[in-house]
Amino acid sequence: MEKDASDVVKQEQKSYRNPPPPDNRSFPWLVICHGREGQRQTFYDISEDCRHTRIIPDLRNKWICATSSREWLFVEDQDSGDCCLWKPASLEKIRLPPTEDLVFSCCFLSSSPSDSQSHVLLVDLGEDVVAFCKPGEDAFKRHKVEPYISCAAMFKGQIFLLLQYCELAVVDVENSELRIQALGNKGINWSNPGGIPASRSYLISSGEDLVVVEEMIYALPKGRIYGFKVFRMNFAEGTWEELKSIGDRAIFLSARGGISCSPKDSRVKKNAIYFVQLGDGHIGMYDLEDQSISKVSPCSNIDYRPSYLRWIML
Repeated sequence: MEKDASDVVKQEQKSYRNPPPPDNRSFPWLVICHGREGQRQTFYDISEDCRHTRIIPDLRNKWICATSSREWLFVEDQDSGDCCLWKPASLEKIRLPPTEDLVFSCCFLSSSPSDSQSHVLLVDLGEDVVAFCKPGEDAFKRHKVEPYISCAAMFKGQIFLLLQYCELAVVDVENSELRIQALGNKGINWSNPGGIPASRSYLISSGEDLVVVEEMIYALPKGRIYGFKVFRMNFAEGTWEELKSIGDRAIFLSARGGISCSPKDSRVKKNAIYFVQLGDGHIGMYDLEDQSISKVSPCSNIDYRPSYLRWIML
């Protein structure tokens, strides 16, 4: 009996140092890094309105970024700058070169890291730079993009950039050289409602569609969300078409991008956009059907920085 009790304690300690099991979920966790040096990671389940707090050594004081593969996360030490790909299921690590002064929001894997031709690509929106390398190389190469990059996404195995006026471009790496091809599509023809001076764009792979989500923002109070519009790319016509509904899908947005999924067998609302409401400890939900905004309150008693919130598929 004593041995059984000891095994239970060891198993509990092990689970506390690993992410929660994925349970084949069809929607993401909201990951919140908090505590001294970000030593604690809280995984919030929006469907069950519950949270699982962990102390994961591999994530202590780390900057975490989801990649285009749900099996891998990009992890960067905030003190040393050491970087790696980290696989939560097996705790496997693949060393990457330091990012130096890159401030990136997107990370893409051109293929599985086990592929000798696989590349890791980082997109720095502030500097309009795409950086890339093979795992194990000593430095990231950099490619300046003009005009500016608004956002980026992987769709059906290809990496797309959203440029000025919502023009799309495709990114490709061949023989360790990066090529960017603009598609020449027409821009989105719409304007903000009166009194809504600002907007922010998200490029997201959503099922069979590549969509742009436009977040409309009030001037006062600063940062408050007015609502959202969604547009799909009609590749045959080269035009953006507004969607009044995203069907059985839900979209999850944070400061670092977005995820679209079809939340089966859960209480996650379909045809809705979940977004991080900065400054008040809430997640907001925008219902595309009636264009209403409501609040979901995860972990409002946790002290965290808004930039440490991530939606992550595990």
